[in-house]
Amino acid sequence: MAHQSENSQRLKPHTRRILEIAQLRPTADKPSVVLLNLPCNRSDADAANSDEVFKGIAEFCGKQNEESTICLISSSPDAARLLPFLVKSLRYQLWIAVKVPNDFYPAQEGELPRRHVALLVMTRYRASLRHTTTRIGYTYCPACRKTTKDYGGKKHTYNPYGTLMSDVWRDIECDPRNGAPEIIDRLCDLFGLSPYKDLHVLDLRQCKDLQARAQVSIVKEEALQLFQTRRARPQGSRLINDDCLKALRDLPDASVDFCFADPPYNIQKKYDHWNDGLEMQHYFEWCDQWLSELARVLKSGRTLAVINIPLWTVRHYQHLCTKLSFQSWIAWDGLSLPVRMIMPSHYSILCFSKGTPRPLPGLDQTFLSSNEGKALLPLQEFFCVRAQCIAQRKLVAGSDRGEFTDLWYDIHRLKHNSRRVDHPCQLPPQFMRRLIALFTKPDELVLDCFDGAGTTTLVAHQMGRRFIGMELSSQYHKLAEERHEMIERDEDPFGKTSDVPNVKNSRVERLRKQKYAVSKKVLQLEVRQIARKLGRLPTREEVGAMSQYPIDYFENYFVSWGEVCAAARHEGMSDSPQKVPARDLQPHLL
Repeated sequence: MAHQSENSQRLKPHTRRILEIAQLRPTADKPSVVLLNLPCNRSDADAANSDEVFKGIAEFCGKQNEESTICLISSSPDAARLLPFLVKSLRYQLWIAVKVPNDFYPAQEGELPRRHVALLVMTRYRASLRHTTTRIGYTYCPACRKTTKDYGGKKHTYNPYGTLMSDVWRDIECDPRNGAPEIIDRLCDLFGLSPYKDLHVLDLRQCKDLQARAQVSIVKEEALQLFQTRRARPQGSRLINDDCLKALRDLPDASVDFCFADPPYNIQKKYDHWNDGLEMQHYFEWCDQWLSELARVLKSGRTLAVINIPLWTVRHYQHLCTKLSFQSWIAWDGLSLPVRMIMPSHYSILCFSKGTPRPLPGLDQTFLSSNEGKALLPLQEFFCVRAQCIAQRKLVAGSDRGEFTDLWYDIHRLKHNSRRVDHPCQLPPQFMRRLIALFTKPDELVLDCFDGAGTTTLVAHQMGRRFIGMELSSQYHKLAEERHEMIERDEDPFGKTSDVPNVKNSRVERLRKQKYAVSKKVLQLEVRQIARKLGRLPTREEVGAMSQYPIDYFENYFVSWGEVCAAARHEGMSDSPQKVPARDLQPHLL
């Protein structure tokens, strides 16, 4: 799929092969963009033995011009091991997960297939990343030919070409074996602005200092049993209202089959009790303590999974490498709040095992051929989730389901109030259902040391797993208990509700419930007409003077003036594919 970069002065790429780290030299005295293409077939063990090589790469990067941008393509373990060396002289900007072909990583029996590589974006300057406004074209369902995403009656406010780029690139399929031309092409447009003119590509794929050596073996285990259906709380399951460190220390060694953690991210969320703004050193010292406890209580061959933003995940990776064996690095394309021109969508789920991991239960063919296994398989990319289209697809031959991989794109965050409870950060139940299906069998014990409103333990309860949920807040603990009681009454704790949660996962103020005399779409389209007459976005005073509707409508029906003018910035999108030029498309109004 093509991309669109506004006002881009496309960079000229120059490629040079590097056969040993000693050949790395600063590319130029002037500001430039540098791409280091490392071999992506290296294992965690290879990365663990590359400190001297990484020091050489970091030293080279530190000698670039003070205004330069440095990008690196590598495997996730290499990126995690290399990043601490780079941040001494570079500023971390982005960790982009880029999709690779099915056959790039050899399939290992019982292992989650790998479908992404890491693209690190760093800068010598300390300011926010400078880049062109780049959009990715809309995707269209191959069955109904409508947009993959349902834009909820807001199509008139969207760009006709596509949405802003995120930090998960699934629209292109990069093959590092061919030199990653897809990434090079995109970077030439993404950074096509002053003072840059050139993209220097340093090809280290054949560098003798980075050749892959280590291999990991997998021990086979018995076949998976089918999931059980139960409503009673599994024996030995419990929710604990206490500090996670205290509660974890009361658990015996090697007693848990699957540990999961979705900790506070230390980014100023409004939780009930937790101070989510700790000084970073204290935050990671605290993380190391509960990660060590999770490693202690984990059974041999079983999995610990922790989710966080990519940069914090690197620090978790560094610590867990001293306790457990690296297993998988799952990239979740879970769009978050739009806080920059490259949308934050990339969350990492870091998976470590105690010793050699057992074959994944969720990949067992007995399970995958069952009705429950088929239902948990991910939707194939670019199929829509409209009920009418799903019904039509069931009537025709073929399947709209894909395979389990380490690139997750078909699970979306809970955004509508009808699916939320009073907790600011709730993972969708489908997310936990997939993790628990992949890593556990019926009757095994699932532990979540930050259980919050209970998503993990509720899903475990529904799937016939034993569970332990730990939560510091008495408010959230009580809420989780009440939701487990719903399961025991044969009610759905994840069903729709008419209640409006008190807490929000967004900084945008919630509008009060009200009856609209005129629809918001009508008002926004009128503002578009006013903007066309003026040749720019109108002010409140101008809308008040030129609109046929009272200014109170514009003041009371929208959360901001930016939302009032949303349709004036673009011509709007269509449900069906449109012929819009990919490169250098100019916005309607700035």
